[in-house]
Amino acid sequence: MNNFSLEEEQSDSNYSRKLNLSFTDNAIDKVASVLGGYVPLVPPKSPKPVAQQQLALPFLQTSEENEQLDQSEIMTDEAVETTAKNVLDNNSPSDYFEKDGQGFLISNNHDYKGKNKKLQQQRFSILYVWAYNSLNRELVPNDHLTQAAQRNGVYDQNYPTYLKEAANRFFTKLDGTFKLNPSGRAELSKIHAEMQDSDLSGSEYWNSTRKKSSRSPRATKEDAQRVEQWVQMPSKFDSFDVRGLNTRSDLAILALYDITKELKVETSVKPSLAYEYLTKRYKTVSITNKNLSDTLSDKRYKKYFERTSEGLCYLTQESESLAESWISKGSI
Repeated sequence: MNNFSLEEEQSDSNYSRKLNLSFTDNAIDKVASVLGGYVPLVPPKSPKPVAQQQLALPFLQTSEENEQLDQSEIMTDEAVETTAKNVLDNNSPSDYFEKDGQGFLISNNHDYKGKNKKLQQQRFSILYVWAYNSLNRELVPNDHLTQAAQRNGVYDQNYPTYLKEAANRFFTKLDGTFKLNPSGRAELSKIHAEMQDSDLSGSEYWNSTRKKSSRSPRATKEDAQRVEQWVQMPSKFDSFDVRGLNTRSDLAILALYDITKELKVETSVKPSLAYEYLTKRYKTVSITNKNLSDTLSDKRYKKYFERTSEGLCYLTQESESLAESWISKGSI
C-alpha cells in the first residue's frame, strides 16, 4: 500500500486538518495526477503549518507517444470497420434467396444448420426477415412470412408456434410487420457462420417430408366438428353457381380458397378436410374423396397446388388469382 498523510494546525484561528489515504499500486496511477502537489508523503507532525511537498508523479507519456497511441486507435477503428464490411460482403441476401416474381423469396439452401426441425424453421424465419428487409427495402408482413415458409417447404402445423417464439426473441414488431432486433442480428451472425461451415449439417427435415407427403393425413372426429363450423360461416361463394365448375382442379381450388382465403380458418388443409367441406357446403358438386386427393397430388396441377412438409395443401398465387376472378365475375 502507498500511504499518504496531511496534517495542518493553526494556533490562533483554531484551524486544523488531518487526512490519511492508502492506495494500492494499481490505484496510485489513477490518483497521482489529482493528489500531486496537494498531499505530502507522510510528512512529520508539527504544530506549525506544514509546507506542501510535490509528489513524484508517475511517468507521463510524451506528446510523440500520445500521437502514436492515437494513431494506433485510429488504425484499430479502421480494422473493425473493414472486418464488418467483409462480413457483410460475404453474406449477401442474394447468396441465400432469389425472388420468385410473386413477391416471395425462395431459398437456395434448405439446410439452415438447425439441430432439429424447430430450429430449422426458426432459422429460416430469421434469415428470411433479414433478406426480405435488405432486398425489398421494407419490413416483412407477418402473414407473408407464413406463406413464405409454405413456399420454401419448411411449414408444418408447428410453424406458427415456433414463429411466435422466434418473433418474441429476435424480431421487432411494427404494425403487423417484422424486422430484426439486436438479439436477432446477433443470432443472424451465428447462422451465417454455421451455414458457411461445409462440415456442419442440420436436421434433415426434407427427407421426412418426402415420406409423409406420399400419404394424405386422415380426418379425425375433431376435424369433422371443425368442418361443421366452417360450413356455417358466410362465404362470397354462397351466391356463386358452383355448377359451372366442371373440372376436378376447379373444385379443389374452390375448396382450398374458401378455407384458407375466404374463411381464413386455416393456412393449409388436409385433402380429406377439403373434400368434407366442399361436399357438405356445396351439395351439387360431383367429386369423390379419392379424385380430389389425386388432383391435389397430380404434378400436372403443380402450378395450382402446393404442400407443406406435413402433407397439408394450399393454393399457389396463380390459383388464388383464378378464384378471385370467379368471385368478381360471378361465374367461371
